[in-house]
Amino acid sequence: MQNIYLISSNSIHLIEDEIKKIVKDNPYTTFDLNNVLIDDVLEEASYFSLFDEIKYIVCKNANIFGSSKKNSSEESTSKKDSRLIKYLEDSNPNTVLIFTINGKVDSKKKIVKTIKDRYELIEIPDLKPKEMFNKINELLKKDNYKIDSDTLYYIINNSLNNYDLIINEIDKIKLYYQDKKEIKYDDVINIVSKNLEDNNFKFIEVVMNKNIKEAFKMYDDLMVQKVEPIMLMVMIAKEIRNTLLTKMMSNRSRSEIMKILGYNYDFQLDKVINYTRMYTVKELEDYLVLISDFDYKIKRGKITNKLALQMLILQICK
Repeated sequence: MQNIYLISSNSIHLIEDEIKKIVKDNPYTTFDLNNVLIDDVLEEASYFSLFDEIKYIVCKNANIFGSSKKNSSEESTSKKDSRLIKYLEDSNPNTVLIFTINGKVDSKKKIVKTIKDRYELIEIPDLKPKEMFNKINELLKKDNYKIDSDTLYYIINNSLNNYDLIINEIDKIKLYYQDKKEIKYDDVINIVSKNLEDNNFKFIEVVMNKNIKEAFKMYDDLMVQKVEPIMLMVMIAKEIRNTLLTKMMSNRSRSEIMKILGYNYDFQLDKVINYTRMYTVKELEDYLVLISDFDYKIKRGKITNKLALQMLILQICK
């Protein structure tokens, strides 16, 4: 067995499946490179056990293996690469170190080439609809659930062929049925989430209504669906801007306001009018300034787009 692995995939669940194949029933320590330094991981990996036992370490979000942009405000990526390469050249044989990256690796990088040449690089391709069908069908059969082809394909199509989202929907369905084992089409239609676009607009509405618990629940679902945080921030900014303009045009007619905002339906205006009662002009202006500041920091690598969106949700829903 190799003692260093690099797993890349667009699916969190497929990565987890691969990790289980390697570690089996052994306990393992998990690091998240979004929160810890690579030095901390390498230091832990370098320690030898007093009893000469095999130690398993999983290092998630190892974006050091992907395409990266250098940032003058942080330590250069090349220095991090050199430290890792030094460890790869003389790794601890008693430590099984598993790096995972949600996305593609940069095959041009020396650290990726070193993994490929000396250790094991596992690149998991996206599942095709038929492959998803077979895989999910087998998972359900394993738990003694029965489902017909039309119902299963409905789940797959409604989940935009996203394996992680499909697994989330299957978990909901299992929770709904509990001891019952026959999954019915009519039930599934009521259980599974609506399509992606509906979810995006629902998310904006939940944030603007200051429902923090539901906002973060939907945030997690949208991240699984790989919705771009930047796009969601742009949508929030537009809603805030329209709310601010509506608030400032309170002396104008509905038709005038709808024309200026580009609305075609009354319910669109009714929604922002409701928001105007929840926010002051200064609050709305401050949120737009905050979003602009986040945009500046994201472009310069001072903050991740996911963290920026999380902070925006907290600020609006507080």
